[in-house]
Parts: sequence; C-alpha cells; structure tokens
Amino acid sequence: MKKKIIMFCVIVTVCLTSVVNAQECKILRIGGTTDWLPVAYINKETGEPEGIAHDFAKIVGEKLNIPIELDATLPWKRMLHYLENGKIDMTAALYKTKEREVLYQFTTDYFKNESRVFVVKGKEFTFEKFEDLIGRVGGLTLGSYGEEFEIFAKQHKLRLERVKTLKQMTKKLLLGRNDYIILDHLNGMLFLKKSGLQGQIIALPYIVSIAAVHIALSRQSPCLALLPQINAIIETSKQDGTLQAIVDRYIK
Repeated sequence: MKKKIIMFCVIVTVCLTSVVNAQECKILRIGGTTDWLPVAYINKETGEPEGIAHDFAKIVGEKLNIPIELDATLPWKRMLHYLENGKIDMTAALYKTKEREVLYQFTTDYFKNESRVFVVKGKEFTFEKFEDLIGRVGGLTLGSYGEEFEIFAKQHKLRLERVKTLKQMTKKLLLGRNDYIILDHLNGMLFLKKSGLQGQIIALPYIVSIAAVHIALSRQSPCLALLPQINAIIETSKQDGTLQAIVDRYIK
C-alpha cells in the first residue's frame, strides 16, 4: 500500500512540475542568426529578422499564446552558449547532431536543407565522394554540415578553415586561399545573387548532406515543458500548408 502511495505521489509531483514549468514560461526568448539565407537572417535594409525560421518562430509564439523576444544579432557561438545555460529559451533553427542532443532538446524537424560544394567558375574539380576533398583546402562557416561529413572530416583530417561570415568565405575563395567552400545550397545561391557573384562562383552537383532543421530548446528553460505542444504545432503547420506557405515566400 505504501509503495502505491509513494508511486502516486511521484506521478503527481512530475505532472505538477510540468504544469508549473509551463506556467512559468511567460515569454519565449528566441535566438536567431544574421545571415543563414533563407532560413534565418536580418534584412539589411529594414534591420528586421526575416527567414523561414524567424517567421515560423513567431507563429509558434502566437499558437502558444506566449509573447516572444527574438534576438537575431547574437554571434553564433554566444547564442549556442546562451541556449545551453538558459539565457535564451530556444533557437529558431539548428541542425541536430549527437553532440548537440546532449546539450539541447530538439523538436521534430520542420524544414530540410541540402549542402553543396561551391568553387570558382573555371576551377571545378571532380567531386563524387568525400575522398575527393582530401588534399584540398576548404572553407566553412561555424555551423555543421551533416554528421557524416563532420565525422569524415575528423577521421581524414580535412584541411578546413572556418570563418564567421559568408562574405569572408567567398572572399577567400576568390583570392585562391580556399579551393572550395561548403554552403547550404539555398543560402549560397541567394547570397551569390545578392552579392553579384553568380557568374563567378558555382555549386558542384554532388550533395554533401541533407540536413533537417529543428527548433532547439534549452534544457535549463521552463519553456522546455512546452515541447509536446511545439511538436504538435509543427505537425499541424505541415499538414495545413502554413509551413509550405512560409517556405514558398522565400524560395519562389
């Protein structure tokens, strides 16, 4: 009898804790980023956050009936640090890796992105497998380009140079300091178009990775209890066309 009472108390405590945590989430502090086209970026003309992830984060806040504070100006590493220690409640867009799963709690995915190798036109090379990158100097930003590629890069000690911005990446490529760069395909094509570099830098056809984009929540946030509701919003938004309408607004 005592065991049943204790078990009942444990269950009630867990349930009440989840309710209390959800009630404590009175505002969603969301981290974004400045130049991940078309996923999450800042419009340079208006200074406002735009992109698939930023727009969808606003919808999530509306559906939850919780106000949001969206800060897309944080440097990438600092934003992830804030997410880890609970200074922000979630980030609008993040690729999931085993290392990150330890630090953050991920929703189901709401968008898929593919990464490609980009080179200076006229300096193309055969790229049909990761081994074709051995001996070449590559350029990356601070993000992840798929777990399979990251593991291969470490195992084969690929020569990779990371920078903070796409502008830095393309400049090094054009100067010949990198033989190739890796970008999310849509991000890369939109950036090249806006920068007037479409005729100078091109994407090779082989896909480096297809990565799912998730919302990631801080394990230190009271808003973590809302994860099931956010997943339900994602699924509903996929089914009723809300997400597709957002995507179409940016890529069509």
